Amino acid sequence: MHQTRPTPPGVVVCLLLLLAISPLALAGESPPPAELVLADSGVARLPIVVADGAAESTRAVARELADFLQQITGAAFAIQTGDGSRGIVVGTLAEFPDASLQPDLEIREDRDGVEAFAIRTDVSDDRLRLIGATELGASHAVFRFLEAVGCRWFFPAPEWQVVPSRPRLAVRINESDRPKILSRRIWYGYGYFDRREGRCQVDYENWARRNRMAQSRRIWCGHAWQTIIRDHQAAFDAHPEYLALVKDERRGPQFCVSQPAVRQIATQWTLDQLRRRPELDMVSLEPSDGLDHCQCESCQAMGSVSNRVFGLANEVARAVAREFPGKMVGLLAYSDHSEPPTFPLEKNVYVQSTAGFIHGRYTFDELIELWPRHGGNVGFYEYFSVWLWDFDMPPGGRGANVELIRRRIRQYAEQGATSLDCESGNNWGPHGRGYYLANRLMWNPEADVDALLDDFYQQAFGPAAETMQRYYERLDPGTQPLVSEHLLALALRDLDEAARLAADRPDVLARINHLKQYQHYVRLRWEHDRAENRDAKRQWALEALTHVYRTRYSYMNHWEAIRQSWVRNAADEFEVPEWAVETAASRPPWKNDAAYTSADTAAAFQDDLIRFQPEPLVEREFSRNLVPGGFRTDAPAESFQRYQKGARYALYSRTGEPLELAITTGIIAWYRDRPDARYAVTGADGQAVAAGRLPQDGQEHPLRIEVPSAGLYWLEVDDQGAAWGLRVAAGRPVSLSLTRGNAPQHLGHMQRMYFYVPRNTRRIDYFWNGGPHVVHGPDGAPVAEIKTRGKFVAVDVPDGSDGQVWSFSKLALGQLWFFNLPNYLAASPDALLLPEDAR
Repeated sequence: MHQTRPTPPGVVVCLLLLLAISPLALAGESPPPAELVLADSGVARLPIVVADGAAESTRAVARELADFLQQITGAAFAIQTGDGSRGIVVGTLAEFPDASLQPDLEIREDRDGVEAFAIRTDVSDDRLRLIGATELGASHAVFRFLEAVGCRWFFPAPEWQVVPSRPRLAVRINESDRPKILSRRIWYGYGYFDRREGRCQVDYENWARRNRMAQSRRIWCGHAWQTIIRDHQAAFDAHPEYLALVKDERRGPQFCVSQPAVRQIATQWTLDQLRRRPELDMVSLEPSDGLDHCQCESCQAMGSVSNRVFGLANEVARAVAREFPGKMVGLLAYSDHSEPPTFPLEKNVYVQSTAGFIHGRYTFDELIELWPRHGGNVGFYEYFSVWLWDFDMPPGGRGANVELIRRRIRQYAEQGATSLDCESGNNWGPHGRGYYLANRLMWNPEADVDALLDDFYQQAFGPAAETMQRYYERLDPGTQPLVSEHLLALALRDLDEAARLAADRPDVLARINHLKQYQHYVRLRWEHDRAENRDAKRQWALEALTHVYRTRYSYMNHWEAIRQSWVRNAADEFEVPEWAVETAASRPPWKNDAAYTSADTAAAFQDDLIRFQPEPLVEREFSRNLVPGGFRTDAPAESFQRYQKGARYALYSRTGEPLELAITTGIIAWYRDRPDARYAVTGADGQAVAAGRLPQDGQEHPLRIEVPSAGLYWLEVDDQGAAWGLRVAAGRPVSLSLTRGNAPQHLGHMQRMYFYVPRNTRRIDYFWNGGPHVVHGPDGAPVAEIKTRGKFVAVDVPDGSDGQVWSFSKLALGQLWFFNLPNYLAASPDALLLPEDAR
């Protein structure tokens, strides 16, 4: 039988349910296919049927189905056991056999099919079948059916659940499906914040189950060596030689893998895990987090760290295969074992390649292609959100970037990934849209992203859909937003407009209120980060912590990460240990259990609207064709800059002479084991001219690049985060091209950097997010000292100072973007390249 992918949700509802339109009323139209009526006028027409020996998980899902159907129709649906000849049948193919479903529900190699399901409408038999290859597949069939009739579970908080009202529910749905990526997880770093009550975990698990986020094979590739050491502490204490030798000292957290006893301990520990926990599909043998692998002669003789780590995994995997056929050993391709070993892996070794913390010769994009060629059991590990990286602040982490999510998941699927683990946070304010989309794409990487997003906006926000689309898109990191008070002001006004449009929709208003609460956190953190004195910073921190604690069950912010990280750090920073300690006699001052009401939300939101005001500016566009500015100087300067992260430079050959420059790599010595730096030179037409790799050796590498003709060329450098420097001799045209988005960070203050102010410019307008700097006029005299960050900067241009070169001093480049000037900087006026239409 042909396997189909789910039709986009809105299309399913329109084509399959036909609840409100009567085509018979349209002259010349043939009647639609017969539908199965499940409920009408508050009365259930069919019971829900499970097999007599159905698993408790299936019975629980049947109860959820009955509950949702009652919410939809107002009818109470009975649950009974039976043979599946009539009713809404929920169960497995084994419980309700049908040879015609066998091809769609076949469990293939590598557990492909564990989650397969089929939905069949048999009108003549008064039967709707929701059948899975397993109990998990049956659960997926139930929630796919509910999705088809209009239910949504966008975020874990109950307010983000959508349940339609359909007093008459009639359907004709026939589809089969299974996930493309077999094991899919979006999970919270730092865990859940209410382990005692459990509501946070229940809400998350409900969201995952209802959105079909599950694992056909339960992946376990996390750090494990530290656990093995702890579980055998007496042996490691008695034999320090079992631990890695680092700088002539035996210490953890890594093994000395050349020790036969260590290899035996690792093997026995793995087998014991499988003996005690037969439900496991694999056991991790991943090293402890961090570096410091053994430097003893015997370990060094085994080759690279990858050879040692995966060699041990192979040995253990062979023992596992003998005692537990089908079970696996899991590891990450991570840190100093990011690369494949020089030998084949055992068939029961499973590897997840990580999207960060890579050391060795290859970039992650290269490893994405390399690992699947080395072995078939491959998945990937993404970093959607890490609190210490994004702090729940706009524009968010990778999990907020729609285009990156779309591109990466399709790339992983094309390489045959069978798992995707996404380290994330319980921070649905900045990342919720991305988490929801990513989960849908992990099931079907070819799903229509635009249709999924349109469904999200329409279903979650109804009459405010267009406004909320604008809100999310303006904050998406893929659009390179300038995270400024202006941006926050516009986002707040989007929410204000959305609330007015949805004034008669309390369900929509509840969701908008959650986002208002998130934006209030943004305001409090914004003020904290920019407070001018310690007392003010402490007060903003206390307000922010109190706010996030009170709103923690909206899941807009990752409270558990904040509690474990910010609370403890703030207690130390402000010397208030009571913030981090709770006793029977005292509670931390932020622990306010008063309900956060709609009135609280409204009051805070009005304050935020007043605090952040739009600063409308007209951005001037310039030609991309650059030419030498023709400026003279008595003392031409060499161009010499040093950055962490890549940058783009414009170079110019006046007569067709070669481009001459020098690139220093690996400036940060700690990162010299990262992949080689890459450079590429292209012409003005985008055609490749030269490209190469440079070792991260801390040395300067002179380059002489032959070019086909005189004119403009572009240099791009990717330093792999190890930091790099560019040197170009005085007298050669070279200019740094500024970017709106994630700018490179200059290492320390730059040399005096020059920029051009076009004729008739009366005010220089630019965005700045970085440290203090000084603006100098064309005569070199200081005009303004800038100390703000995350704001628009305005500097008046005196009469006669336009049409000339200005400069910055004490500039440590952060995020800089001119609105009405060309976005190019040079170390000398004569080196400055300008758009041909700028002068």
